[in-house]
Amino acid sequence: MIKIQSWIDNPDRDYAKGVALFAQYSKNKALVRYFQTGTARFRMGKLVYEMGKVAKTVSAVKEHPVEQRGMPRCNSTSISLAKPHSVTLPPYILAAKKEISALYALIDKRHRELYDLGTSNADDVVRHRKRILDDRKPAIERADHLYRLKEEWFALDDGTAREQVANDIREVLAAPLAKQWTICAPVETRHGTSLRTNVSGLTDLQLSKRRTQLRSSITKTQNMLQYQSIRKATSPTPMPKGPKRNEYEQKLKALKAEFKAVTDELARRVAN
Repeated sequence: MIKIQSWIDNPDRDYAKGVALFAQYSKNKALVRYFQTGTARFRMGKLVYEMGKVAKTVSAVKEHPVEQRGMPRCNSTSISLAKPHSVTLPPYILAAKKEISALYALIDKRHRELYDLGTSNADDVVRHRKRILDDRKPAIERADHLYRLKEEWFALDDGTAREQVANDIREVLAAPLAKQWTICAPVETRHGTSLRTNVSGLTDLQLSKRRTQLRSSITKTQNMLQYQSIRKATSPTPMPKGPKRNEYEQKLKALKAEFKAVTDELARRVAN
């Protein structure tokens, strides 16, 4: 509890340490994986919020421990355990939570696309990088705004102020996205019809850097297919069949095609 609160109170929070603490105390493996595959720039706010929830949970457990040993046995008629009332969230809050999750997934996807694109300054790469950044910006702004409104709604009691926040949430949900989201074309086609022409315009240093980036991307994509994580786990948990798996398989095929084109071009230059 002290470690968690110290991390939250520190103005110079270390994202990696925060993720490690969250993984230590949280049972939500999906959320842990979400933070592990992200960066401080886009996920620090959500990490701080989730760490605050963990701190409250740990504190509550310490203040009211459940004594499992030495408890007298009792039948169901002697003691009636009060069950907490289930809370039904309004439709606009459920819709906001769903859209925030979708936006975070989209932002993460755009981040991976930027990484896969590499650091080349070729004209077609620069244009494609700008398109990705232009698409990502409104998603980040919308997700951040909607997330803050949702948290504000939970913090308020029923009344005029809460209803005003509810109206703001409904207004955001009803507004169209600033961009029409589209999935980027596979690597082997997004720069044109010929990979050979594309790689031949790069310098030797750019080709070498791109080869290293592609190796890393191929490994991460293979891990996603085999373990549903960018890092290799102790035991395989293959990604189930469906649109997501199909997308990753196409991505892997595209990355391998570009990797072959880069290595072939480097070999050609060495031979000449």
